[in-house]
Amino acid sequence: MSTPTLEGTTALISDRYICSFTAGTGGVTAGQVVYLSAAWTVLPTDGARKDVVGVALTTAPAGKKVAVVCRGLVRVTASGAISAGARIGSAAAGKVAAIAALDAPATYSESAMQTELDKIEQWIGRALKAASADGDVIEALIYCMP
Repeated sequence: MSTPTLEGTTALISDRYICSFTAGTGGVTAGQVVYLSAAWTVLPTDGARKDVVGVALTTAPAGKKVAVVCRGLVRVTASGAISAGARIGSAAAGKVAAIAALDAPATYSESAMQTELDKIEQWIGRALKAASADGDVIEALIYCMP
């Protein structure tokens, strides 16, 4: 009797999700972190965002379809130094940046709590390799679900 496996039996354990979107103004380049705009098109991120849908798998001009990896292993460009294993979020120019660890405020204030909650909403995954400088290409495990 063969040993049963769960590989490929459910979407929850597949190696990645790929969704199709339309590229917005200016287009999208493969490897850029993208977000869903109000016009329902994807654009490269312009900083830390909460509406990231994934990483562009293909390059597409404005108005054309682009494949976006919403969950899985990807190569992304760092916007600065990132430690291996660090939580990452979006940065300007479709890059990624390390997200600071959560830090419970010593005294309650709405703005301090919102800052910490924003960190949670901005997480898109983890760096699997370290980046030492802006422009380094690293591997990451992302989990953005549109």
